[in-house]
Amino acid sequence: MKPGRNWETVVCIASGPSLTKADCDLVGASGLPTIAVNNSWKLAPFADVIYAGDSDWWSRHIREINIAAERWTCNRSAARWYRLNYHHAVGYWNSGLRAVQFALLQGAKRVILLGYDCSVENGTHWHGNHPNGNNPDAAKCKGWIEQFKSLAAFDIINSSRVSALPWFPRASLEQSLSEACRALETTSTSEDL
Repeated sequence: MKPGRNWETVVCIASGPSLTKADCDLVGASGLPTIAVNNSWKLAPFADVIYAGDSDWWSRHIREINIAAERWTCNRSAARWYRLNYHHAVGYWNSGLRAVQFALLQGAKRVILLGYDCSVENGTHWHGNHPNGNNPDAAKCKGWIEQFKSLAAFDIINSSRVSALPWFPRASLEQSLSEACRALETTSTSEDL
């Protein structure tokens, strides 16, 4: 992680169909540390981290990544093959969940979710289907929702435009970013005194 960067509040941007470039631009303007999951780095080129758990995703996309973000995975083989940073984690998972776990491991006290639809009601991803056919369906989404229950005790705000995740309080992206930036300013001011 970038030295001196305050990781108290982190924005995790997943690939749900509700994700928009305008929302990502708001996150970028906020200056908050950001983790982009899978292809979402394309809408968030300011991301500090690109996180993907699937070795298949890395094999298809590693050559097109043209931003300076750190590259992290929970897949030991992908880490070795593509010289990625390895995040040791165990248990059931999906890349969006692992990105949140990674943020918490970096010291985040609050995580803002964006693009965490966990539903295929409006499509599979903001970028359409993956060409390899490894796309979400209703059964996968149901499993992901249950996996996220393991994070219900943490301070996680769901600012996704659309989301089936019931475990976290919801707030508009503007409100979440505003509160996070105010808290960051307060922290910076008190440290300067």
